[in-house]
Amino acid sequence: MKNRIEKRLARVLENSEILDKRAYLTIDGEGCVERKKMNLTIPAMVFCIDEVLFDETLEKESDKREREKEKKIERLSNLTVEKLKENFTKLVVKGEVEFAKRYGKELALREVEEFNKTLFNLSLMDNISFKKPLMALAMKEILETIGWNDKIGYLVISYFAKQRYDLSSLEAAKELDNKDFDVPETLEFIAYKKVLNRYEYKNEKKYASMLSKWKNDVEELSISPVENEMLKTIKF
Repeated sequence: MKNRIEKRLARVLENSEILDKRAYLTIDGEGCVERKKMNLTIPAMVFCIDEVLFDETLEKESDKREREKEKKIERLSNLTVEKLKENFTKLVVKGEVEFAKRYGKELALREVEEFNKTLFNLSLMDNISFKKPLMALAMKEILETIGWNDKIGYLVISYFAKQRYDLSSLEAAKELDNKDFDVPETLEFIAYKKVLNRYEYKNEKKYASMLSKWKNDVEELSISPVENEMLKTIKF
């Protein structure tokens, strides 16, 4: 995996300005809501073994119409780690990308494991269909391989913040003591359970309850070739 990430990194960075979206959630004057799907380039860079599928994903997901000018992410040196975690969480959920990226970078540079746990926790709070656990798993592998990179970090945090949170399942969740149950073998479910089992979380009983409900409600899902390839990797 290390060689795969290092080999593909330069190409992803070359296209980084056109791998983001200005908005992942839009609404028109009639109240019609549209959510755009996650850009799969970063997870594919990490988890897709097949080079052709990765090339196709990078090409497909690069969109010049969505070009976002990148800026250097400044440091925040006068805050405690606990304050960084607290503010990072709040800003991501509120959708405040420009501030969230600064808190995220500082936390990752100061205490990378706390950054990973915070990002994992943020991914568990949201609707499973947004695949945020998959992005969080990819980011952890990238940090362990190359360390922090402003362009990659921005793309990850941007997705977490711009794909506005659906907290309805979390708000309605009861607590479930057991999280050791089987889930459907789809990318969303396997990634979510892998993240859930990685750390201890204050709300993990609620996350387990959310996952249990989702697995009972799931319908037959279509899966793309690149998603199928990534699934093979993260299952182990």
